[in-house]
Amino acid sequence: MKKLNKTIKVLVVASLAILLSFLGAAPTYAIGQFAISPMYQQIVLTPGKTYTGNFEVINPGDNTIDFRYTVKVEPFSVEGLDDLSFTANGDYNQIVDWIELSRTEGIITPNDTQEVRFSINVPEDAAGGGQYAAIVVTSEEYRMDNKSVDLRERYEASHLIYAEVAGETVRNGDISDAKVRSFMFSGNITGSATIANNGNVHSEATHTLQIYPLFSKEEVYSNEEDPKHSWIMPGNTAFTSMEWKETPKMGIFHVIYTVSFEGVEKTVDKYVIICPIWLLVVILAIIFLILFKILFTGKGEKKAKK
Repeated sequence: MKKLNKTIKVLVVASLAILLSFLGAAPTYAIGQFAISPMYQQIVLTPGKTYTGNFEVINPGDNTIDFRYTVKVEPFSVEGLDDLSFTANGDYNQIVDWIELSRTEGIITPNDTQEVRFSINVPEDAAGGGQYAAIVVTSEEYRMDNKSVDLRERYEASHLIYAEVAGETVRNGDISDAKVRSFMFSGNITGSATIANNGNVHSEATHTLQIYPLFSKEEVYSNEEDPKHSWIMPGNTAFTSMEWKETPKMGIFHVIYTVSFEGVEKTVDKYVIICPIWLLVVILAIIFLILFKILFTGKGEKKAKK
């Protein structure tokens, strides 16, 4: 049904585009989402100086018609690791007032890109630490003859700015609840930890996972050469994890999980048993049968002696 509705939607849009072209109008419609490149940047700002940057808005080649868009600056913060909020978060979003955009709207043709430039005018008295803003690009609906004809859904994408203002920065963190499950019925072997950023600037945590089969020193998985990284925002506590996505359905493994953040490191070193429920049922049934046999064999011997 969804595919049918999508097909009908595309046909209606295409028909309207042809009709409007005959009427001499310029339709604005995007069948697919637009893209932004890059999606974020991490920069260092100096009080009293101006930083200039840019990113691109891309209309993919599989779109067939131009689309309009608007550009605005919003504050952003992150709860946990991925819960983005585009609302002010105290002193960490002052940068929103420092940003000037080269454009606040545009129209872009299929298979084309447009550059959005911005400047960040940092006040001389700006405090050191993290500052965070999102430059939000929103596609606009097309209206015909002042009638509300919504030809598609509205899309939004953001270019995130992770800025650190030079000056007095505080880098301090804590790691708690680092763990790896010892027994599993199914799923992937996973290391997890809760990380608190007690400083005033964003920072990266690194995670490594080393896995060996029982009675072997040859790794079956390791990401030591390419650790997983996760950004933790200032004043934020986040639950983080990483997993071995090719975990077998059964086995016993030696697992070493290490997480580090701002000079603090925690390591979990343990053996993990993966036992499917059906195998556990079989093992328990065998144990039950053995005990049953021993019990009734013992009773039979006692009767024979009598």
